[in-house]
Amino acid sequence: MPSLRTFSLDDLFALDVVADPQVSPDGTQVAFTVTKSYSEPGFKTAAASIWLVPFDGSAAPRKISAGNHADHTPRWSPDGKTLAFLSDRDKADVAQLYTLPVGATGESKRLTSAKGGVTSLKWSPNGTTIGYLAVDGTDEAEDERIKVRDDAEYYDHNYKYSRLWTIDAEGAGEPKLITTEDYQVQGFAYYAGSWAVLTSRAPVLNESHGWNILAFDKDGKSEKLTQIKYATSGLKGSPDGKSLAWINNGTEFQESANELWAIYQGGAPKVVTQDYAGGIYWTDWLDNNNLLVIAVDSTLTRLGKVAASGGEVEEIKLPRIPAEVNSWSFQATASQDGRHVATVLEDGTHPGDVWAIDLDGETAQISHCNAFLSEVSLGQTESISWKAPDGRDIEGVLIYPSGYEEGKRYPLVVDVHGGPTWYWLDRFMANWHDWGQWLAANGYAVLLANPRGSAGRGRDFSWTNKQNWGIGDFDDFLSGVDALIERGLVDPDRMGIGGWSYGGYMTSWAVGHTDRFKAAIVGAGVTNLFSFQAADISNWLPTQQFLTTPYVNPEIFLRSSPITYVTKVTTPTLLLHGGSDERVRLGQGREFYNALRILGKTVEMVVYPREPHTIKEMHHQRDLLTRVAGWFNKYLKPEN
Repeated sequence: MPSLRTFSLDDLFALDVVADPQVSPDGTQVAFTVTKSYSEPGFKTAAASIWLVPFDGSAAPRKISAGNHADHTPRWSPDGKTLAFLSDRDKADVAQLYTLPVGATGESKRLTSAKGGVTSLKWSPNGTTIGYLAVDGTDEAEDERIKVRDDAEYYDHNYKYSRLWTIDAEGAGEPKLITTEDYQVQGFAYYAGSWAVLTSRAPVLNESHGWNILAFDKDGKSEKLTQIKYATSGLKGSPDGKSLAWINNGTEFQESANELWAIYQGGAPKVVTQDYAGGIYWTDWLDNNNLLVIAVDSTLTRLGKVAASGGEVEEIKLPRIPAEVNSWSFQATASQDGRHVATVLEDGTHPGDVWAIDLDGETAQISHCNAFLSEVSLGQTESISWKAPDGRDIEGVLIYPSGYEEGKRYPLVVDVHGGPTWYWLDRFMANWHDWGQWLAANGYAVLLANPRGSAGRGRDFSWTNKQNWGIGDFDDFLSGVDALIERGLVDPDRMGIGGWSYGGYMTSWAVGHTDRFKAAIVGAGVTNLFSFQAADISNWLPTQQFLTTPYVNPEIFLRSSPITYVTKVTTPTLLLHGGSDERVRLGQGREFYNALRILGKTVEMVVYPREPHTIKEMHHQRDLLTRVAGWFNKYLKPEN
């Protein structure tokens, strides 16, 4: 058997990302998308294509769209004869709605010309109409002002709204605007003979303002079905259009989070599941009476079903799937009869592929992308747990170095997730943000901890770190490191830490509170909680995390700000940041960098022009990953 080669950056950028599996109504075919994790030079959107594969796996997947553009969001017509999809093939980075006949000759047909682009689509149950969301475009006067650079930005004015439109599925006539009032439509579904929409009650999508679900009649008049306190996601309509379901994402103190709600058969809104394990993170209708759900359970995800009228979640057991394939994507779809389900499965050493699940029979993998990885040595993964100093159980994922030899101690990198109300799963980690397999290929053990404050373990665990950033969760990381040292896996003199967003925050906190880490990488990290109010989510920190404002209780924010402890930093620190980041503004990185530089510390900073909070461009991603490995190698592997 030939020896395996080391995972390289070329391998990482060759990876295909499989997503959005859509079962045909009769359960015989699955449409899905294949894309990259980066955008090509000159584009903002990653290239994507749509593929089709028989549900029974009797033939290999075939590509039904081509070209260096983004074709995505395939959706079957109720009769299964047509796929509607979104594509930017006519203008880069501006998607429009198209239809394509399946199983017959014919070309794709463009249905929309929305200047601001189309972001999502859904069919009506009878297949005659397609609903879609489109963002307001600029008008002629605005275009002229932009042309001559008379383009002052007037804050909290001149909003562009996401609105619901409908169009005849054959393209006859003109699109019809459903939501004429000025609010942001976040989601929509067919309901009661017309459409229901999920909207923010403010012109900017902001968690602190809450949400409404409105139903429209055929004359365009709206009725408020429910008012929701929190940000909400995933509004889905039942196949017969008589019921709605959605996820309540709220995390307010003493109230449940990630609940599944439904309006069943025209009844009143009610909770379907409450306080379910780690929380419900995705739902769709299995049939007119039952819902599919995907829940997080520590470092794994679970597929289940539940009656829309309420009841216990029944996990869908899949014994025929290999034991090592255990993580679900956050999407699954079902045929009209509810028997055939498609989803994407992955684990720590296998990127996602499409799997077909016959609820009365067999389960099988029906796509085989990224087959070249069979020739590559990857770091094995393991879900682990340990005790924090206060006795609390903390969980996470360990990625072993590629070519791991038992009994040998290795350098360690602690990779901190964002959020903080987020989580690491035992899934394939290899992109600009998920450094796990890239670091494993460079000879590192990688600890991916889910400290207190993380999601995936219920409301109480998520709430244990409110008003206590850095102070409550920091010891969870150190105790995880100590557990690995005690196992004989980690060299305590060669440890680094890094992460993005909240991961960058925790890294900048760590270097001000310990000298145990010999190298640190702060990716788009919040370093000053007081000045973080300049972010595009200015209300989030006061309302969702600290429960007060820095103007009323500045000491709480300063106490948890890494900049407060910058004089204590001794660890060589690299800062990485997007130049157009509105979530964690560039000033957060510059404050920390300038302070360390003025204090004579070892620090470097790299800014990626045009990039928002996520780094999208291929050359920037490659530069970032090269620097990540280079920085840790320089300080944790000086012999190299």
